[in-house]
Amino acid sequence: MTDFHALHPALTALFTAHRLVPETRRDWLLLDDAFPAVRAHVSGRLLTVEIALDTHKVITELYPLDAGLDLFRDGSFPVLRSVFWQGHDPDSVLTQVIRRIDGPWRLFIGRYLRHVASGERPPLPYSLFETVQAFLHDAPLSGDLHWLSTGVAVDADGPAVDIRLDGTRQPALEGAVSALDWVHDGRDYTVRNTLVLTRA
Repeated sequence: MTDFHALHPALTALFTAHRLVPETRRDWLLLDDAFPAVRAHVSGRLLTVEIALDTHKVITELYPLDAGLDLFRDGSFPVLRSVFWQGHDPDSVLTQVIRRIDGPWRLFIGRYLRHVASGERPPLPYSLFETVQAFLHDAPLSGDLHWLSTGVAVDADGPAVDIRLDGTRQPALEGAVSALDWVHDGRDYTVRNTLVLTRA
């Protein structure tokens, strides 16, 4: 049986550090008895964080156990605060409006987090965000809220890319991002990003 409660103190401390007081509903932490809700558990060497945007849409994010809570704190959590909890931090989340055929959408763009064992962080490909933006301009969207998770692991064999829109992998975008100029200087590293779209 999965133990979600073991990480409740750490998640609660993250909320309260930002003046948010979460409530507990079964395994989930939430604010004002409303979505989104968050829970986490450890499985082997991975930290799994689940984010329920509503009763049907649950985003699952996997992190290395040694840095998982820090990566969630610096990546997806500021986006949650900005979109849902009136805690926008312009140093952590950029906002932008794109014009699509179905009208304007607002993007909430979290940091591109680069995790490397030692030394300076490798540079990102110059056109990484432009590639993602081009995909979002034409991607079929329904509803008013969407979550895009980007994960890239770079080693001597090149990048391994996992990009999910509302939990579903996006092979075309993964291929386009994989084809970018990823630097490998002998050190393996990962890149993560969270982006949320809402109708403007």
